[in-house]
Amino acid sequence: MKKILIYYILLSTLTLHGAFIDIKADHFYANDINHEAFFEGNAIINQGSNMITAQKIKVSFNHKRKATKYEASGGVSFDLMENGIQYQGQAYSIEYAPKSSEYLFIGDVVLQDLTNNRTIKAEMITLDLKTGLADVKGSEKKPVHFRFEIEDRE
Repeated sequence: MKKILIYYILLSTLTLHGAFIDIKADHFYANDINHEAFFEGNAIINQGSNMITAQKIKVSFNHKRKATKYEASGGVSFDLMENGIQYQGQAYSIEYAPKSSEYLFIGDVVLQDLTNNRTIKAEMITLDLKTGLADVKGSEKKPVHFRFEIEDRE
């Protein structure tokens, strides 16, 4: 019980880009030796206006108890606002590394850029928020599908 209370206090004060992280789920457990916390069943992670829902969320910590990675898996959906661009979509899993500001979307990814009216469907997307670079991969059976709006010619 004491470990759960300590992790609850720790997790309730996590920050990502200076905002508080709020995680809710049906079940919570922690592994203090491996510096991991798990949230299972109807898991929701909120940070400001950003939200990720999944069946399972795993948070990894360093020895200073700072979050180093967030992993969401199982029926993941997301609504993210980063650098003035709103992204919505779904994937089998998402990994986020706060220190490097990199997202990794894996498995039947649908990523909608609502700000610029673009949609990408792929098997894997890496999005680096510091550099603005994206790496999009498909497969032989499911190639990358990129849909975007162009300006009409005059």
